[in-house]
Amino acid sequence: MPVVKKTVTIDPGLDRIVRRFQAILVTMGYNAPYSTAVNYMLLGHYSNITHRGMHSEVAKGLQSFLDDRKITREILREDGMAEYLERSRKRMKERYIA
Repeated sequence: MPVVKKTVTIDPGLDRIVRRFQAILVTMGYNAPYSTAVNYMLLGHYSNITHRGMHSEVAKGLQSFLDDRKITREILREDGMAEYLERSRKRMKERYIA
């Protein structure tokens, strides 16, 4: 199955949750790199919301996250830096390595 490789910026609190979940999967005997844990969590959450709707407290928490300008600015800054570095690596590879 084809996959899409992306670089994402994750809030430190969410990173801790993903890593804990990753550890649970590994403890259960699964080969679970970070990306597998993130995908599993996203698919599970999406499926849950699709079938049951979103709990009002979850919706409030998500809205609070989106309203936190400090966090969103930091994420945008980190995303921009990651994209710039990825483009730079690609150009260097095309010009000097390939």
